[in-house]
Amino acid sequence: MSEIINITKREKQILQYLSYGYTTNEIASKLDIASTTVITYKNRLREKTGARNCVELIYIAATNNLIVV
Repeated sequence: MSEIINITKREKQILQYLSYGYTTNEIASKLDIASTTVITYKNRLREKTGARNCVELIYIAATNNLIVV
């Protein structure tokens, strides 16, 4: 992926928690938001990156220095 991926601070938080292995409900609890909101963020992140699933999303995020693993 050669284009720059712009993500928000909240999207970065979601990505970081996903990379730690947290579930949607655990992330929602940590960020004090609804689990449906976390799902929305995950869907937007997959759209922005072209990822087909969360595993690919984390791979793309790590290889593009969007998160620290």
